[in-house]
Amino acid sequence: MPEPPRRVVLVGFMGAGKSTVGPLVARDLGWDFLDMDTRIEEKAGCAIADVFRDQGEPAFRALELEVAEEAAARTRLVIAAGGGAFVQAATRKVLQRGAVTVWLQCDIATIAARVPADGLRPLATNRAIMRALLTERESSYQLADVAMEASEGTAESIARRVIARLASRGIEGSQSAG
Repeated sequence: MPEPPRRVVLVGFMGAGKSTVGPLVARDLGWDFLDMDTRIEEKAGCAIADVFRDQGEPAFRALELEVAEEAAARTRLVIAAGGGAFVQAATRKVLQRGAVTVWLQCDIATIAARVPADGLRPLATNRAIMRALLTERESSYQLADVAMEASEGTAESIARRVIARLASRGIEGSQSAG
């Protein structure tokens, strides 16, 4: 029997709930949680918006790949990937290795309601660009192992549904044992 996956990677567009649902999934599994965007900011010593502005998107994507490689070396880890990480072929390949990838699907109306156009997320300031970007990225998100609707429900209810789907793939946490 094949070994169960050692990581869970949540993918999807900004505002889909990866950074909110991820820690809940990790808690229920008894695993660690890593938010790739937070780790990138730690490594860069500044906000992602500053990396984009000062160094450009290629520098950001290089940091993102580096963080993905660090994460792929760990086990018992739930990862919230950045919105564009799974779109980058090299980063996607690293994230998929030894992991179950879960696409948190979210409609544009919900995303727009969740993500303020305050400049903290460089690609969220223009809603028309955001809509086009979501459409463009969906074909990459569809490459995930599992798709979960995340437009409705609480973070807790979405996490419970993710955990149920993971159990069917051989991943069971400390909460489901016993």
